[in-house]
Amino acid sequence: MSNDEHSSALKEAQARHRQIVDSARSFAIIVSDLQGRITDWNAGAEHVLGWTEEEMLGQTMHRFFTPEDIARGRPETEMRCALEQGFSPDERWHLRKHGQRFWAAGEMTPLKDEAGNVCGFVKILCDRTGQRRTTVELAQLNATLEARVAERTRERDRLWRNSQDLLLVISPDGRFQGVNPAWTRLLGYTEQELLGKRVEEYVHPDDAEATRAAMREARSTPLAHFEARSRARDGSHRSIVWVAASEEGVIYANGRDVSRERAQAEELARTNAARLRLALAVGEMGVWEWDVRSDRVRWLEGAAALHGCAPHEQPADFTMERYAQLIHVDDRGRLKASIEAAISGGRIQRVEYRTIWPDGSVHWLEARGEMFFDAEGRPAVMSGVTVDMTRRKKTERDLEFIARASAELARLVEPRSALDKLAQLAVPSFADWCVVDMLGEDGTLERVAAAHVDPDKVQFARDLYRRFPPDPAGAHGAWKVIRTGRTDIVQEVTDEILEYAIRNPDYRAALRELGLRSFIGVPIVVHGRATGVVSFITAESGRLYEERDLAVAEDMARRASVAIENARLYQVLQESDRGKDVFLATLAHELRNPLSAIANAMKVVELSPDKHERVRAATRIVGRQIGQLTHLVDDLMDVSRITTGKIELRRERVDLRAVLSGALENCRAEIEAGQHELTLALPPEPAELLADPNRLTQVFANLLSNAAKYTERGGRIALALEATPGEFVVRVRDTGVGIPAERLQDVFRMFSQITHPLERSQGGLGIGLALVDGLVRLHGGRVEALSAGAGQGSEFVVRLPRPPQQAAETPAAAAAAQPGAQAGPGRRILVVDDNVDASEALAQLLGLLGHEVVGLVHEGIAALEAAQRLEPDIVLLDIGLPGLNGYEVARRLREQPGGRRRPILVALTGWGMDSDKARAFEAGFDRHWVKPVGLEQLSELATLG
Repeated sequence: MSNDEHSSALKEAQARHRQIVDSARSFAIIVSDLQGRITDWNAGAEHVLGWTEEEMLGQTMHRFFTPEDIARGRPETEMRCALEQGFSPDERWHLRKHGQRFWAAGEMTPLKDEAGNVCGFVKILCDRTGQRRTTVELAQLNATLEARVAERTRERDRLWRNSQDLLLVISPDGRFQGVNPAWTRLLGYTEQELLGKRVEEYVHPDDAEATRAAMREARSTPLAHFEARSRARDGSHRSIVWVAASEEGVIYANGRDVSRERAQAEELARTNAARLRLALAVGEMGVWEWDVRSDRVRWLEGAAALHGCAPHEQPADFTMERYAQLIHVDDRGRLKASIEAAISGGRIQRVEYRTIWPDGSVHWLEARGEMFFDAEGRPAVMSGVTVDMTRRKKTERDLEFIARASAELARLVEPRSALDKLAQLAVPSFADWCVVDMLGEDGTLERVAAAHVDPDKVQFARDLYRRFPPDPAGAHGAWKVIRTGRTDIVQEVTDEILEYAIRNPDYRAALRELGLRSFIGVPIVVHGRATGVVSFITAESGRLYEERDLAVAEDMARRASVAIENARLYQVLQESDRGKDVFLATLAHELRNPLSAIANAMKVVELSPDKHERVRAATRIVGRQIGQLTHLVDDLMDVSRITTGKIELRRERVDLRAVLSGALENCRAEIEAGQHELTLALPPEPAELLADPNRLTQVFANLLSNAAKYTERGGRIALALEATPGEFVVRVRDTGVGIPAERLQDVFRMFSQITHPLERSQGGLGIGLALVDGLVRLHGGRVEALSAGAGQGSEFVVRLPRPPQQAAETPAAAAAAQPGAQAGPGRRILVVDDNVDASEALAQLLGLLGHEVVGLVHEGIAALEAAQRLEPDIVLLDIGLPGLNGYEVARRLREQPGGRRRPILVALTGWGMDSDKARAFEAGFDRHWVKPVGLEQLSELATLG
């Protein structure tokens, strides 16, 4: 073939290819270079967006983005995401030529040249406005857009640091107020060189006046577009296209270097045809053609791949009837109706249908085509584009599963019912199998739910589970999820994986018989710990889970966790006082864990020799916060002890005046912070009674703290003590928010709060007055609340009985502190805690105290192995551990052969009730320490024997 013939054939093929692509009029196919400047614009783009190819070539894709998306840098974000991830899905509002907004769905993908180098982007859009929203949803969108404006500052800061474009802030007097790092990279200037200089000094002299005019325009219009040549440090000039906007006289501008773009324009024009072919492949699109007269179907670019075939595998004699054999039998009628409509009407037709690939898998396609007629008006050729819709359909099905499961789980009030319902709902829409395993109290896994469409297979699976319980050390499966607390995915269950993960050959054979294909195991997290696993497994469907399926699985596990917690809370609400105690103990446990990590970390900082004063000051601040949290925990535990009658009063003869002074000192910082006027009236003679001084200090500190908290700044607080023949009367008055008359009877009830309408953050847990009432009653007294009403201040009156005059002197409960034992040599210590931060901080603190930390482990099984291997002197052992809990670890360590050196076991836990201590000692612990552990307790380690 001659060169002319070859050139003619090439042009004809390119024209034909372009005709086919342009036939997809409902799909806007837009090609740009690496800077987002449009290099190709198909007929579909003109149909969808309104601009002609001549109007758009050379323009940036910003033109059809909304102003808010442009302000957020959405076009640049899409290009960056496409480069990093291979594609960037897009479904949002866009603009047509005349400013009309429409909802479009599509994606952007990187475009590569024949050498495999990324040379631009392809953006494909399809108008989805009619399917998107009702009028009410559009109103909701406007509200959402207003909310997103609030995020502009954070997004702008990230864009400022990472943008490859020049970003500029110009003060009202036309000087540089801020520049981003791209100025150094592109033009060679540092920020210090530019700040305070006039902008015109750094542009080409011929462009100075135009720059000043553009800045004036920017201050009077929403957006100003202009171009100026910027002078680089080396004296060269670069063409920069600017977009500028102003706010309160300050101009914000984005500049893009287009010098290189213009140099590449001719080269890009020569490769447009090749890029379009690549765009179809990257966009998972296929082009096809049907000659109606000869009934011949031709698969062009990408069409074979959409049907699971290689390009050369299309049959030689491929008719529309033979093509229909590739389509799911339930969808063939829909395709036939679409073809008949095209023949009769000639308009663009759209149809969705399923195809069966050679491997038996089912895939969704969306085909759009247009019928072309000959001169006599007879149908001649139908051309179109097909897009793979499998991913979208799968997402829709998964979202339907989530919605259905959420509705069902919300109605359940029993944990096992919730888990069983979750398993049933997952099959078969998301999985062929769904099983749920939960940790029992003895640290073993129990299968609580299993689902499959075939009941016989469910029974087979239960029998299999009993014969071959999960291996706690397994490389995959439920125990791995429990140990790590993270999701486990096996995208394809191969024979090699089964050989590696399953040691028992009979168990492997049984699993092969089930035909397992893919697996996702997700932890069920309750109170921050993995207490169970939900496993989604595919088999008959042939589905292979992808990374994106993790989001669905994890979302369902979270919803199951919430359902379990809600169900348990519902059951707890049915209990009486025992339920309240469980709540308080659990809350104390949850608060003590972070307190332990913070306290130990701060002690490490405080004991380090190279401290600065600022760090020490910060340490003291954090220490005070820890003190407040610890006080809260103690209050919670005190309420629990009062309600169960387990609190101990350490009575001694005390002077009530000294108690009140101590309580006042505890609250003085709060009173001074509120700039309150304090009046104190104490009698000159002693006010002696038999009482626990710490508990009474707690009572009056609570009352004074409430007075300071609920009195507006600059109020008055009065503390007075009166002595009557039979009792002492303490009055705490304030000029604060007062108490409504209908609430006076409720203020001493648990969790009751009187909240200032303007300062709701002052509320607290509502236990302070309940604790006051309980402690006063334990001392044989009573407390009452008085108030004239809201805004009229309040008064709390505490009445305590006076002791008989002949009462014997009660010895003080606490003797003078004795000198501490001489510290012994450093000990070999093993630290076991599933809270990584807490264990690491504790290890550092122990090292500073002269001990050797021989190991840090975070689960029960690992603790057993480490204790046997390292032979520590002392094991600091957390109770709540994954795998085996601390009680079981202690029992097993005590059961080891007598020849092995026996370590001292110290329980570290947030559970501090008497029953918890008894259980710890029964399991073999030598000490029971409640978190957070202070230096005083840690100092005892050197002398433990």
